[in-house]
Amino acid sequence: MRKQYAFNLIELMVTLIVLGIVLSIAIPGFTGMLQRYRLQSAVLEAQNDWLFARSTAVKFGGARSPAVFYVAKRQNNQNWSLQICTITPCSEGSTLLRQQTSEEHKGVELHSLSDALKENKFHNFNGLPNFTQQQFINFQSGQYQLQLQITATGLSTLCRPQGSISFGGYAECV
Repeated sequence: MRKQYAFNLIELMVTLIVLGIVLSIAIPGFTGMLQRYRLQSAVLEAQNDWLFARSTAVKFGGARSPAVFYVAKRQNNQNWSLQICTITPCSEGSTLLRQQTSEEHKGVELHSLSDALKENKFHNFNGLPNFTQQQFINFQSGQYQLQLQITATGLSTLCRPQGSISFGGYAECV
């Protein structure tokens, strides 16, 4: 009797079919996971930038110190930027302290934002934003959405817009 050390064609085909079935199940789940990760990364960076802008305004803190601006620019859903700058609202002559752009977050759209966040100037003494009602920035990646909500006192929270798909333990926005 001779021992058989190789695969025959039928065994190889069965293995490839099983591998194809497993991959067809796993790839859509991986795509969703990647979309959620990219979305969370962009929103958390936006929240950190907001906190940085507030603390920088307090750090400068004086009547003659430069103003700190948080500016959201949106050409369309796919092309956007969030900027933190001083002196004038992120134009020529101002100092750009931080910037986050859509190129850094492929597949993440700036779905909507409040008008007050298109250009917010912080109070230099207490770091309060220049608005009196809650504001928001809504990001989307694929079918997932997250919202950065900012109160008139400058506190920020993350939540899911009402009716959006649940993920990551984020509560639905109020």
